[in-house]
Parts: sequence; structure tokens; C-alpha cells
Amino acid sequence: MRTSSGDAATSQLEKLEEELRSERARVIERGSVDREWFQRTLRGLIDWLPETELTLIGALGQIVRSGPK
Repeated sequence: MRTSSGDAATSQLEKLEEELRSERARVIERGSVDREWFQRTLRGLIDWLPETELTLIGALGQIVRSGPK
């Protein structure tokens, strides 16, 4: 995958994977996704993600919607 600037997105994807794994562990402990974490992560993703790659944004949306209300 490439970033919106055309560079390889390897480091961004690795960081996102690390953040998702960490948040998953925290969700197991507290039972819900931290909304502030979600908003911060989504803004960061939108900064580098090409407009044609909406799959990651949709996946994050599914994660936050799947939790308790």
C-alpha cells in the first residue's frame, strides 16, 4: 500500500497494527473502545491514507460500532 503522497505505507501500517493490538488488550480489560483513541487514530489514518483506500476507515468504523452501546 502507498500513502497519499506515494510513499510506501509500511511504517504507518506497522504503527497502526501495534496500536490496534494494544487497544484490543485494553478493550478486553475495560469492555469498550476508547472513543478518544478511536478519534485520534482515525484522524492519523486520514492524514496519510489515499482517498481511494477506504477499507481501513470502514474497518475502524466497524470496530467502534461493534462494542457495547
